[in-house]
Amino acid sequence: MSKYSQNVIHILYQHQLEYVSGQYIAEQLNISRTSVKKIIDQLKNEGCDIESINHRGHRLITLPDKWYEGIVGPLIQEQSLFNNIEVHESINSTQLQAKQQLVGNKESFLILSDEQTQGKGRFNRPWTSAKSKGLWMSIVLRPEVAFSMITKFNLFMALGIRDAIQQFSNDEVKVKWPNDIYIEGRKVCGFLTEMVANSDGIEAVICGIGINMNHHAEDFVDELKHKATSIALHSDDKINRYQFLKSLITNIEYRYAQFNTKPFEAIRDEYIEASNIWNKELRFTENNIQFNGKAVDIDNDGFLIVKDNTGETKKLMSADIEI
Repeated sequence: MSKYSQNVIHILYQHQLEYVSGQYIAEQLNISRTSVKKIIDQLKNEGCDIESINHRGHRLITLPDKWYEGIVGPLIQEQSLFNNIEVHESINSTQLQAKQQLVGNKESFLILSDEQTQGKGRFNRPWTSAKSKGLWMSIVLRPEVAFSMITKFNLFMALGIRDAIQQFSNDEVKVKWPNDIYIEGRKVCGFLTEMVANSDGIEAVICGIGINMNHHAEDFVDELKHKATSIALHSDDKINRYQFLKSLITNIEYRYAQFNTKPFEAIRDEYIEASNIWNKELRFTENNIQFNGKAVDIDNDGFLIVKDNTGETKKLMSADIEI
């Protein structure tokens, strides 16, 4: 890829409703018109639908299912949450990359990839992260809060992710405490939060997020056929990945500000209303111990209150729940 490709796609995206001359692009980047044409041809070969007309210029019609840093960068910079972003075509895991990037780094940042080859969810479960289908990213944040607040981080983030997905889904989007998002009883998103701390306090929170955006029903195989879904399957149209990313970051930024300034009690009722775990028999696993029971409440600290089948009441901080 030419080093100017991201600049060219950025210019075309900025002027998406009009034609941009090759001369204008060349002048903006201080390159030749011949170089501009080669870059435009390269972008077309990558799948960008670019209309080119003599004496008028080039117009970006649609983008392929691919992340371009030339668009993601300015889009993310409209928010105040991150200092830097990284965009990859393929990566082993955005979460692993984020951990590596923490060395000698004191900033908040985002890592985004078209594909993960070794994506993982909670409890080290594999997470299928196919190219062009979903949103696979990790965010690194630097909250200045007490250790005790970190257990509540997931609950604030869950509402932010839920809110973004709901903007694109015709059907109701629900939260499964503490790390999953569901539509119509099927999982559309999972996220994994890890904390980096030392004796002085919290250094960083790394949140890896996987969202099925544009999967078709046939993309889910084996047991996933009955367990997984995508936003597109509950929408009238294909999901525009850039519009969705912008909505997601906006909603995460809002909930992160709440997390930093308010107790969980402030969103408790909203979280309870958004949850899909009430009034049903569930299987819980915590610390390798399994039991059946029903979720009956969430307390002001974010702990899930469960009554097992023997009538004993348990308070869970983090557990795997099978619906």
